[in-house]
Amino acid sequence: MPIRFDIDMDKRWIQTTASGRVRYADLIDYYHRLRSHPDFADDLSIIFDTTPSEGFDLDFDDVSRLSTVNEQFTQLDPPLNVAIVAPGDLAFGLSRMYETLKNASPSSVKVFRDRAAAEAWVSTRARDAASH
Repeated sequence: MPIRFDIDMDKRWIQTTASGRVRYADLIDYYHRLRSHPDFADDLSIIFDTTPSEGFDLDFDDVSRLSTVNEQFTQLDPPLNVAIVAPGDLAFGLSRMYETLKNASPSSVKVFRDRAAAEAWVSTRARDAASH
């Protein structure tokens, strides 16, 4: 399975890791598995790490369709915070396209080249949400 996730209730985030070659169908499967997981909660942030992946078999149309499919997440209250770790150029470019498509969404999507920056952003967002 190219996309795995682990829900960390202490940190209030979902650690997702993409490995191998990732296709559109793999991402759709991930969304369905995540939404149906008994520990999934709408106040968790997501760190989606592409570092171990071997590549993405996606084009702009796939990224656009993913943005549309993902709208079910953007209707949640509070909105999700999604940090994408994409050190490779292809993953970074595809992720930035996704981030741009999600700009009008109530959820926040941000792409990072390194994991530490992504974790810091998610942690800051979580603290800000908890203080409101």
